[in-house]
Amino acid sequence: MEKHFRESGRFRPIPAKGENEMKQNMRKRSPLAMLLALCLAMQLCVPAAMASNRLMRAGDTAIEQIEEEEGFRAEKYTSGGKWYIGYGTECDAEDYPEGITREEAELLLMSKVETYEAKLNDFFDRYDVTPTQGQFDALICFSYNFGTGWMSGTSDLVKIARGEKDATRLEVAHAFGEWCHSGGQALSGLADRRLQEAAIYLDDSTRAAEDEFAYLIINMESGASYETDFAVYEIGKAYGSFPKAEKLGYSFAGFRTSDGKTITENSIVDGNAVVTAQWTATSYTGKTYTDVNKSDWFYNYVMELSEQGIVGGNGDGTFAPNRATSTGEMLKLVLLSTGHKEQKPTTAHWASGYATYAYSMGFTAQNYSDYQLDNGISRLDVARFAAKALGYGASNAASPFADVNDGYVTALYEAGVFIGTKVGDQTYFYPGSSITRAEVATIVYRIYQLSSLDQKQKIHYGNYTLDVLEGIPTNTYNKDAFVKNGSIMTYNDPGVRTRVGIDVSQYQGDVDWNAVARTDVDFVIARVGGRGYTVGAIYDDTKFDEYADGAAKAGLQVGAYFFSQAVSVAEAQEEAYHVLDKLRGHEITGPVVFDWEVIGKSEARTYGIETGVLCAAANAFCKIIKDAGYDPMIYITDYAGYVKYDLSEVMDYPLWYARYDVDAPSFYYDFAMWQYSSKGSVDGIKGNVDMDIWFIK
Repeated sequence: MEKHFRESGRFRPIPAKGENEMKQNMRKRSPLAMLLALCLAMQLCVPAAMASNRLMRAGDTAIEQIEEEEGFRAEKYTSGGKWYIGYGTECDAEDYPEGITREEAELLLMSKVETYEAKLNDFFDRYDVTPTQGQFDALICFSYNFGTGWMSGTSDLVKIARGEKDATRLEVAHAFGEWCHSGGQALSGLADRRLQEAAIYLDDSTRAAEDEFAYLIINMESGASYETDFAVYEIGKAYGSFPKAEKLGYSFAGFRTSDGKTITENSIVDGNAVVTAQWTATSYTGKTYTDVNKSDWFYNYVMELSEQGIVGGNGDGTFAPNRATSTGEMLKLVLLSTGHKEQKPTTAHWASGYATYAYSMGFTAQNYSDYQLDNGISRLDVARFAAKALGYGASNAASPFADVNDGYVTALYEAGVFIGTKVGDQTYFYPGSSITRAEVATIVYRIYQLSSLDQKQKIHYGNYTLDVLEGIPTNTYNKDAFVKNGSIMTYNDPGVRTRVGIDVSQYQGDVDWNAVARTDVDFVIARVGGRGYTVGAIYDDTKFDEYADGAAKAGLQVGAYFFSQAVSVAEAQEEAYHVLDKLRGHEITGPVVFDWEVIGKSEARTYGIETGVLCAAANAFCKIIKDAGYDPMIYITDYAGYVKYDLSEVMDYPLWYARYDVDAPSFYYDFAMWQYSSKGSVDGIKGNVDMDIWFIK
């Protein structure tokens, strides 16, 4: 049985192996609801009990908490493009044309809860953890609101639930609380809900939500940067520390509540608070220019950007704030301020690299010549370029300016980058006018701040600007922790274990697996076969049997991958069953991978495949593999991960990410394995071989 203890305020779930008594909870429901729930339990639990005796059911606390939080609605309603009814249960648009009774709603609720019970039991069984009833109920409530995708992530909540992280009660509360965002904003309603769930997790009661913990939600101010917009504190104690907040030309002076109360780190926590940062003006003490004075309206902007290396002087100690900005200068300033890298010249002109890059990314309609780079640039062209570099589309809103009607200008006005000049009761943009270096400093600073905030909400990949998918675990790997020595990549983070691996196909020829095993290589993923990209016939890798047996005999962990070109669920299922047939008789303890790749040829049968079809195919393949007792995984590249897949649809399975030309992986979302090179060198293999690092979290 699982044990719990509290020592010095620490709360630690101890994973326990062995049997757990089934907990049966009589729930307050109608006779009809009880009958249906009993039928569902018999259908779902009898087969599962044959495989595990550790199944748990949601208790009264969970059901009552869900009903209280969701509230009852007899008529259908929409939220986020989906239909719901009853106690926040998803339904189809054509369902329940005459509404629903409370008894029917509870039946629907219980049916939905059954699916979360199965998922959660599988999660705990996978990690050999026996939760308390309170822990189980809390995570049922959380999953009902948020879905089950969190289970495959690496958040603190996942680590705590797995029994991998010692946590104080406060840390448990914060692990729940940080899941309070919607649309990129921390919401007090969701924060309240998360603390209620934390209280259930800790004490099988919601009382601690009001008596022990309080949250702090920060209103994010444009022009300032924040470490986070949410934190949890203990009621009755001093705040102690706040999330880091910074603003150009100011020092942080605490937070102010909506009723005007200022709180500092020494203030005593007396309840939940939604606050706005307070600032004290400071003077800049860094680099100076002879023609930029502290009294100038643009002083702080120039100095901050100068410190960041985004703007610079003329080499004679001056900045020339009133000089018109050239096209080349603007390209460089805007690109650097929006997070793009410095560009080397492609011609004799110092700014030619920026011009080439901007054109290749679709930010400009032309690749400016050297002559044009020295010319001035209009305010309209600056706005269009800046909006595209930020990833903004043209706004459809009415223009706020009397002298220009341009969607990109409007978009930047809405973002606070361009304000315009007020003349009488009209606001003017002056689209054809040139722009001075002082004006540039102001605009670029606003872009710089906006870009810093926007990076949390947008993904810029090539010509694509993508919304961040909510609920998908993100890449939290420390870029500085990656170290490559020859062909071997290591990750120096004590909190994450890694394994070094290779992946092979028949093209590696004869392999001395004993020699491979004497290196730093821990595992190998061997190709089973694939499907042709034109006719679509399935083929076998001629070396799979030899590789799988040889590597296992040498003591290496062995996985497998199939090069898929499936264009339907039926084909993906065919591939999975083919893989299972080939794996029979081999010692496969590593992942079995669905390796669907984009073929850049017009004759490729996968050309133009719809995202929904691809996701369904991947899920179908992986489900068959998982049901057979293996660990499925999905192979992705940047293009596949960002463009072809909708990762929110394949969250049940870990990702194997491929990117070769970087020192550290920058893919936005979380992944379990990184294929970091196709040109590795390992003893026992002639020629190049793919290299991999596997993160064991």
